[in-house]
Amino acid sequence: MQSVRPDNTDPIPLRKSQQGVGTILIRFIGLLAAATVVLVLIWNQ
Repeated sequence: MQSVRPDNTDPIPLRKSQQGVGTILIRFIGLLAAATVVLVLIWNQ
């Protein structure tokens, strides 16, 4: 079985990690805030 290799040996270009980290951070903070609101509403009943 023959292995398939690309013609050039350039590394695979990665997308900007800063944007990805920012998006993940915003989602995490949003989910954390939503969970906090739900827990506060349950606790106050």
